[in-house]
Amino acid sequence: MIDAGYLAKTTALAPDGLDAQGVREVCSVSHCISAPVAKWFASWRHNDCGWFNRVDDAWAVVPVRERARYRMFAYRLVPTGLRKGQQLPPWVPEDVHPEPLPDTFVSLGFDAVRKSANSGQGFEHSPLSCNGMVGEFQANEFCLFATVEAATAAAKAFSVEEPEPGDYYVVEVLEDRRS
Repeated sequence: MIDAGYLAKTTALAPDGLDAQGVREVCSVSHCISAPVAKWFASWRHNDCGWFNRVDDAWAVVPVRERARYRMFAYRLVPTGLRKGQQLPPWVPEDVHPEPLPDTFVSLGFDAVRKSANSGQGFEHSPLSCNGMVGEFQANEFCLFATVEAATAAAKAFSVEEPEPGDYYVVEVLEDRRS
């Protein structure tokens, strides 16, 4: 896994319609349920994974008066994706070079997330939360997989079943636990 960047996001409680036994909140990579600040990408400080290389840059897009609503997340990427069940060549955008991960970040789990194009706005959908597939897989309280192996198996299944068409990658989600 490679360190791939930072993003400040709000998180949502598990939506009523989500068959998510044991899921307390959604901390997925996607922006469908738990989102960054609107127009986060307008500063063009982010890398081609859709994250910021510096924590300060990630906070800079959040208005100061709104910062209490946001939490800082870090992401680690398994650089090989899956397409139709087959492993893709390694993919790490050239501009991904985040500052070292502070020891205040703790792992919340792993996500299997879609990336349909090499756009600078990052990854798109996390089938566990976006497509309600959490009822078919074992997820933790953050609507993430507990292990990289479980996320990889799900990413392979998603790449074949295509709840959303595109390539699937495994991403570790970490949160800054500083008070």
